[in-house]
Amino acid sequence: MLVSLRRELIFALIILMFGLTPMSAWANDNSKGAEDEVSIPDVVAKVNGVEIKSAPIKFQLSSSMRKGKRPFSPAEKREIVSSLVDKEIVRELVHQEGKATKVEIDSESVEKEFQGVMKPYKDKADFQKALDARGLTEDELRNSIEVDLIAKKLIDDQVRGKVKITDEDVKSYYDSNQEKFFRPESYRAHHIFISIFPPELMKTTPVKELNERREELDKEAKKKIADILAELKSGGDFAELAKKYSHDLGSAPNGGDLDFIYKGVFDPAFDEAVSKLKVGEVSDVVDTSYGYHIIKLGETKPAEQATFDEMKEAIQKHLFLEQAKLKVEKFVQKLRKNATIENLL
Repeated sequence: MLVSLRRELIFALIILMFGLTPMSAWANDNSKGAEDEVSIPDVVAKVNGVEIKSAPIKFQLSSSMRKGKRPFSPAEKREIVSSLVDKEIVRELVHQEGKATKVEIDSESVEKEFQGVMKPYKDKADFQKALDARGLTEDELRNSIEVDLIAKKLIDDQVRGKVKITDEDVKSYYDSNQEKFFRPESYRAHHIFISIFPPELMKTTPVKELNERREELDKEAKKKIADILAELKSGGDFAELAKKYSHDLGSAPNGGDLDFIYKGVFDPAFDEAVSKLKVGEVSDVVDTSYGYHIIKLGETKPAEQATFDEMKEAIQKHLFLEQAKLKVEKFVQKLRKNATIENLL
């Protein structure tokens, strides 16, 4: 159990610090064209003379754009690209350290990960089409998988046996941070969300054009949400309408279920609308900074203090990650100091 938890946390740490893309996300991403209005050279950086190509940067940028709930400005895109390039630099530094210290990854492990990437595709041709769309070959993907596995092993070596969290540490953190474990009033809501900028349009349309069309798109969004509300009032099923129409791609497949939300997390207009509902009631159209919503209140919970037993495992994870992150940051700083790095953005 402890070994499994440590592996889980180390993987989370690697994702956080290095931005390694989970293979499942790679397999399911279909976005394109997100680098509009951002100039990304074919080679974004060099680490000890080794070139870092732009393909993974463009892919990860596209993924970020697809998941965003609004269009990103060119400045925001450039900031994202800069962060992604830095993470790829760190990734290459760790890879080179792995080679220098003769870290070996067996071919079976690489092949297992590779097959996991292929699994969601209907056949080899469909998979090859996805590779071509990303400007990658099978060999390049296998190499990328090997780099990730080397990074995991090196980081595991930096952390294993060097981070110890005692029961006293956990209890002390809980006692010293009581305010962090106070749960404000919360509610479970479902919503049907219509964005001013529909997700499909955001994938293919430059920010400038979206902004120029904002008034037109806003009118279309208002009409669409009004039509949905009318359908609800005529006896339509809330969950089915959410699945059919909602632009919130995270909650729509679950009938618009947002799970429990603490007051103060969402837009104030959303909280205010919920506060006026009784359990089971449906709101009129709610206008927030994200777009237009119809909200159904499912359940409420009063404010309460979380107990130590409830929070113990989460605190253990938090303290482990904090200590592990410091050790890995020192490791990466040492690699940077001894490397020749050229950022070509």
